[in-house]
Amino acid sequence: MAGIVALVVAALVAPVGAVAASSPSPGPHSPRSLAVSVPADPVPLVPGDTSPIHIRVLNPGSTSVTVTVKGEGVTLGDNGTTRFTGAPDPQWAGNTDFPPDDLTVPAQGFIDVSITVHVPAHINPDLYYIGFVVTPIATASGSVIVINQIGAFFIINVPGPRDRKLAADLNVPGLNWGPIHLGSLLIGDQVVGKLTAHNVGPSSVQFFGENDATHAPFSGTPSQQRINKSLLPIRRSRSLQVTAQPAFPIDMVTMTVTLTYPDQTDVATKQIVLTKSMLVISPWVIVVVGVLLALVVCWRLYARHRRRSRRQATANSTAGPPKARSSATR
Repeated sequence: MAGIVALVVAALVAPVGAVAASSPSPGPHSPRSLAVSVPADPVPLVPGDTSPIHIRVLNPGSTSVTVTVKGEGVTLGDNGTTRFTGAPDPQWAGNTDFPPDDLTVPAQGFIDVSITVHVPAHINPDLYYIGFVVTPIATASGSVIVINQIGAFFIINVPGPRDRKLAADLNVPGLNWGPIHLGSLLIGDQVVGKLTAHNVGPSSVQFFGENDATHAPFSGTPSQQRINKSLLPIRRSRSLQVTAQPAFPIDMVTMTVTLTYPDQTDVATKQIVLTKSMLVISPWVIVVVGVLLALVVCWRLYARHRRRSRRQATANSTAGPPKARSSATR
């Protein structure tokens, strides 16, 4: 369960996340695993609004667990990484009410917890990430006390026009052979590129897109790779792998990557289009050409040897037998 929760926060594709601290190997005194469920979509709240946000704490263990739920700052990094600060969030510490008492989660059950959010009257339209930590109350097991915390966060959406700016770059490695670097030539069976999106604006951006691959000079079947929705916090980046399959052993492949994201409002959209063309040669073509060249060289050497042998034989036949030396007598 802890691994599943960690995968959710690492993806950060949908606006939901949770991360679990690494736990020791199971043993007779190991603590029970916990899991946290938060709203899957950002909760819309207007400035000055007060609303409860409901989360769920699950206990798949065989005994009940007593926990506390406290607010904690969360730092979102590149590629969906998440880190909790260990201290209250300075922006939301005075605007969120967490349960003041201990909570008991029944064995193989769950409890619903209400967190009250007070949105400031003056706040910019954007997505805001409010983190919290669920901590089991320490219980002594022999001479060792083990505590596993689970951190999670939910998102509120303050509606309104916002300034969204997205930048992107596409890097497709070409042929690198010692001092030779050819960016538009690839020896291989697949084109693999790295697409990196950068949030360069003052607001969070959710984007999606596609990678369209075409072929020339032959009319191979075009292919399309979907890029799922990804949420990109302010001043963060996300790298994605884009691929294209050549249709022929020697093919000119063109990848056209299109990223789409909202403009100031969700009604209008912006697009970023990146294009990269590569001459792709299959390694088998190199092998076949090498074998043919070796056969041609061998044939030429053999033909040259035969010609020399024939010229030598012809020269010997035209010279005739050697003449006998005559002696004069005085």
